[in-house]
Amino acid sequence: MVRNYLQIKETTPRDSGLYACSVLKNSQTSIHFYHVNVTEASSSGDDEDDNDSSEDASNDSNNIRAPFWTNTDKMEKQLYVVPAANTVKLRCPAGGNPTPRLRWLKNGKEFKQDHRIGGYKVRIQHWSLIMESVVPSDKGIYTCIVENEHGSINHTYHLDVIERSSRRPILQAGLPANVSVLVGGDAEFVCKVYSDAQPHIRWVRYIEKNGSRYGVDGSPYVKVLKHSGINSSSAEVLKLYNVTEEDAGEYICTASNYIGEANKSAWLTLLREQDPVSSLEETTVPYYMEIAIYSTGIFIIVCLVVICYVCRIRQGATKKKNFTGQPVVHKLSKRIPLHRQVTESR
Repeated sequence: MVRNYLQIKETTPRDSGLYACSVLKNSQTSIHFYHVNVTEASSSGDDEDDNDSSEDASNDSNNIRAPFWTNTDKMEKQLYVVPAANTVKLRCPAGGNPTPRLRWLKNGKEFKQDHRIGGYKVRIQHWSLIMESVVPSDKGIYTCIVENEHGSINHTYHLDVIERSSRRPILQAGLPANVSVLVGGDAEFVCKVYSDAQPHIRWVRYIEKNGSRYGVDGSPYVKVLKHSGINSSSAEVLKLYNVTEEDAGEYICTASNYIGEANKSAWLTLLREQDPVSSLEETTVPYYMEIAIYSTGIFIIVCLVVICYVCRIRQGATKKKNFTGQPVVHKLSKRIPLHRQVTESR
């Protein structure tokens, strides 16, 4: 039995790729494909999901198929805006039969290892391109091309690298916000942090020891409730379940990097459940307010009655005065001549 094999010595990441073996038997040729992936000893810090099973689609040797995407959910994000010195992973999971070949272009041209300081990694089993410690010169348009003898497909990513600025973290205004919940309910505080350098986030509360909130050196006693780990975004949210009266108080979000520190606080207020009768009484107008309203209304009515009564008296006095006065005598200016009658005596 003859065993044929291919041996590659002193492999480098450039030796990664798709290898084919052609076997001639009984005037028939069969081709077998093999994926070879060569990685460096130090892995990328962004490879948290590289432990998953390979994303290669299972191919049936009798079912010829052109390349196709196997997981479009991981390709929805097409614009990557990252700070300098971060790790970027671009993925194009695909399948086909024969197994397609993956290659990358940058700005429409073939992307080679010597085009970038430090090179890059291609994880064939995950159909991904990994660039560590990106710099502004890595900005550009990256296109993955997946092809076999039956067809070709491609997908494009836009990468923008932002230079880091030397400043301490910035906390979004208004966050964390005060929260009021019923006893036994759940509370949630959100602290949105903006920082070019990787920030360290902590949620703390002031506590008392021996009746004092401050130590001998003057620093306050604090209890760390939550802090950032591998995934800093999860540390931006603090959730409290089944809160009690002991949970009421001040909660502080602290974000720090190598430049400085920023912090903001919020208060948790507990509400007690109230029966419907008492809540209804609180929503109604108080008793003394009702008395004041009624008294004001009665006073206004009395004033109106008095004003009307006074007006009527004044009108009656005016009319009476006009009827009780002496009548005016008008003298006739026209003179009537009077003639004396003379009697003649005979």
